[in-house]
Amino acid sequence: MSEKRQSLGLGALALVPIACCIGLPLLAAAGVSVALAAWTGGIAAAAIALVLVVFTSRMRRRRSAQPRSLRTTGNR
Repeated sequence: MSEKRQSLGLGALALVPIACCIGLPLLAAAGVSVALAAWTGGIAAAAIALVLVVFTSRMRRRRSAQPRSLRTTGNR
């Protein structure tokens, strides 16, 4: 019962080139897709931040252009 299987070594050796030929391109593709997702997310976050900055600066400019009496009572 303490005998080790010797035939498993040859089968595992035959699977190594198959795993490398399939696994390495899959890992490379996953790395490229993760990098692409990071770039896309960064660009989207920058665009949203830019829109928020422009929007808030325009709102402040509009409020500062109104007379003080209208700012305290609201738009009429």
